[in-house]
Amino acid sequence: MEKHGVPTAVISTEPFIASSKAMAVAHGIPDYPFAVLPHPLAATEMEMLYEWADKILEDIEAILLGE
Repeated sequence: MEKHGVPTAVISTEPFIASSKAMAVAHGIPDYPFAVLPHPLAATEMEMLYEWADKILEDIEAILLGE
């Protein structure tokens, strides 16, 4: 999407940081920023997921705005 001019924010969980970085390199964007959430998501209570999401909102905003 970024290559088509659409600001995009990738969200990864901690165990997949290396994979996220590798994908960015493979797609020619080695310094592509992404937001990181703890793991696991599926076994986590909704209230905790909302808290985690609130904590990365500023990161996502900065990524989307190119800051």
